[in-house]
Amino acid sequence: MSRTDGVAGGTSLALEQQIDTAAFLGLSLRCALLTVATLGLYGFWGRSEARRWLWDATALGGEPLEYGGTGGELLAGFVIKWLAVGGCLLGAWASFRAMGPWGAPLIALLTGAAVYAYGFTRFAGFVYLASRTAWRGEMFEVEGSPVAFAARELRDAALMVLTAGWWAPRVARARGQALWGGLRHPKAWPGYDAAAAARQPLYSAFAIGWFASVMVVLFVGGVMLGLASGFFPTPQPGAAPSVGQLAALALLLAGLWLLLRAAWAPYGQAVRAASAAGFGLRLAWGGKGAARAALADGAALVGSLGFLKPWVRARERVRLLRALAPPLSPGAWRG
Repeated sequence: MSRTDGVAGGTSLALEQQIDTAAFLGLSLRCALLTVATLGLYGFWGRSEARRWLWDATALGGEPLEYGGTGGELLAGFVIKWLAVGGCLLGAWASFRAMGPWGAPLIALLTGAAVYAYGFTRFAGFVYLASRTAWRGEMFEVEGSPVAFAARELRDAALMVLTAGWWAPRVARARGQALWGGLRHPKAWPGYDAAAAARQPLYSAFAIGWFASVMVVLFVGGVMLGLASGFFPTPQPGAAPSVGQLAALALLLAGLWLLLRAAWAPYGQAVRAASAAGFGLRLAWGGKGAARAALADGAALVGSLGFLKPWVRARERVRLLRALAPPLSPGAWRG
């Protein structure tokens, strides 16, 4: 597909993709087998290879993107991230076990440190992805400070708790401005219009996911109360659950996960539409279509036990690029 506009005084850049989703089916199966054989270790190399395929099939202005990252780098980033975040959370849990409520100040400090570390690594991960993506022979760059980004994430996490999650759309806008707004390329790259992104509605789609999550929590709470009161049959103490009970539990969890995935899909689409608007593009694909696609992709993931994840990602990329409509304002894509 191609989306472009005429720009006075500059050459317009067409965004094109030629992804063969069928080829990703074989890649998914191969990566899944190798991931299982290596107890999950090959997953980092598989994700790197999938990115390389996706980037190679995507072109801007007739020139393909190139991905130069490696599985070893992804593994190192994963280890660093979870040593920092997990170490802080483990310290908070140990403090609670040792001191109980009296350790609240230390627990809050360590939990805040975990959120700060997570925000720092989120920004670092975006910088890594940009620095490993080449176009016209040169890598992308990201302006901004990971320290400031992490501090804002810490503040926003506190506001998320105080507002029961309703601060999330504001967080999404701030992240888009900080990450996509800081993206640069030495030769040509459209600027990010934060005002255009802010005009895209987010709260109506967020409300769908939020209320669906509340209903799921209430449903699970009712099931737990029913189990505790003996209303639902449970295994005798010391007896292992039957195959039928385990299968019913798995089906219940899969159904709830698919429900939440579909409920939150319109919000995810709204966030992507806001980011697209920041670059002067319109995402011509509504929340209902996103929900249906989320259900179909989720069913494929459940049915394949997650083995088809690269294939699902390829399908998502195809849908996203095909849904990009002509720019909202002239001059956004200029080379």
